[in-house]
Amino acid sequence: MILLALVLALGLFFRVVNLDKKPVWADETHTFSVISGYSSFSVILGESESEVIDKLSTKGIVSVGDFLKYQYPNPDRNLGDTLQKLYTDVHPPLYFLMARSWVESFGHSVSVLRSISAVLSILAFPCMYWLCLELFRSSLAGIVGTVLLLVSPIQVIYAQEARPYSLLTLVVLFSGASLLWAIRTQKKVAWFTYAISSILGLYSQYFFVLVLFGYLVYVVLSESFQLTSKLRYFLLATFASLIAFFPWAILVLRHFSDFQGSSAWMKKHTLTLAGAIRLWSENISLSFIDPRTSEYFGFGKFGLYFLIPFVLVLVAYSIYFLFIKTSKQVYLFVFTLIGSTGLPLIAIDLLLGGNRQTWPRYLIPCFLGVQICVTYLLTYKISSLNFTQNRWQRKFWLLTTAALVTSGIIFCSIISQADTWWNKYGGESTNQVSRIIHQAKDPLIVVNRKRPGTVFFYNLDSDVKLLFVRDEALETSNFNQGIDIFLLNPTKDLKEELRQQKYRLEIMAQFPAPGPVPSDPTELWKLIKSE
Repeated sequence: MILLALVLALGLFFRVVNLDKKPVWADETHTFSVISGYSSFSVILGESESEVIDKLSTKGIVSVGDFLKYQYPNPDRNLGDTLQKLYTDVHPPLYFLMARSWVESFGHSVSVLRSISAVLSILAFPCMYWLCLELFRSSLAGIVGTVLLLVSPIQVIYAQEARPYSLLTLVVLFSGASLLWAIRTQKKVAWFTYAISSILGLYSQYFFVLVLFGYLVYVVLSESFQLTSKLRYFLLATFASLIAFFPWAILVLRHFSDFQGSSAWMKKHTLTLAGAIRLWSENISLSFIDPRTSEYFGFGKFGLYFLIPFVLVLVAYSIYFLFIKTSKQVYLFVFTLIGSTGLPLIAIDLLLGGNRQTWPRYLIPCFLGVQICVTYLLTYKISSLNFTQNRWQRKFWLLTTAALVTSGIIFCSIISQADTWWNKYGGESTNQVSRIIHQAKDPLIVVNRKRPGTVFFYNLDSDVKLLFVRDEALETSNFNQGIDIFLLNPTKDLKEELRQQKYRLEIMAQFPAPGPVPSDPTELWKLIKSE
């Protein structure tokens, strides 16, 4: 029990520590935009129109603090403004409404906004225990499954991000457990709970509809295609959840062009078979290890990839073991959970092009199913083997369990303490820019309104000064003497104009645009007065 309490404490710690240490990235800026009710510059959409930038551009020199005021709920915009912005994101509204209420209650900061994801991730612990208990009728399985979730790198990664992926984990586990409870007991309150969980799932993530389809396949196959009372109740509860989601579906269809624009980046990358195999191998291993930690150990990009085959063998054997050792009702549930998102996304990529199948945040149900398979394997091996007759086997599986938990703790420790991580696309660039700016004397950043790079502002001190320009001439004589002036993504015309004013421009940082959408590189220049 002491070890269990220690792992629980570590799991909680990993999710809540250093919430503001990693830089904000592009997708998180959309969360700020929605909860504040102000449209912000979109890195993904490449929009040049922004209420915030337009408002600040009329005020001359402003501060980062002035920009951040428009990133949180404020008296100028009410809940209605947030509601009007909900359809601009690629996710349903539940998370954003919760996030707005959360920051209104607990404060305006990056750590507070991200903390709601941490709390949702913590709430998933009892749901994992409940789901394993319903599946395997074993409290030990519930404990093992919860422990694996506690130290799962992919869960810690998304527990510290201001996006709805921890909520997806929670609703998948809650809906799965409530469905199994309803099937087992046939109680109306259980079916009502399942219906509520399905509604929450649909309002949390559009891909949850694939999970519901997986549940449909599971119940139909479990009932051998017979219209039994279980199947009728399931269909009724699921239909009720779809009806409850219908108003939002209508709104999405009305603004479908916005939704298509927000998700168009998915189609811009093709994927070879070898690339798909490599990425799937990486993604599956993320439930237990993070091989991309290689660079943080100084081992190079692929230095820790030798661990992946061990994880894949364990996962493959656990799937096989679940199939041969459990009833049809058990293995069907887990297999449909694994395939509910993975198989449709593969099919969509083959038909329409793109690489949706390789983004870990869309495969959370698949990861949870994999963890449940491994949970059953470890539970069975460490509890059913006779200690005297199978001592070496028991010792092997105890060591395997200990190794998984220990490696999870090590990787989660690194993730929680790192300055950035692979899911914070462009995080290294953001940190580099912030270091340069913070070392300067009374810095002023002249920002190109067409390419403002607002993602950098969240990582700067609130007193750093900003000046937004477009194509107008820059009057440098109005600047205070002795300050350090930087240019963020300046146009060629602006650079040429400043050179004519006897200024020298020194490139301080240059890096490709983060994320999957090709665009011009980001540049930070320093303005130096020629002698």
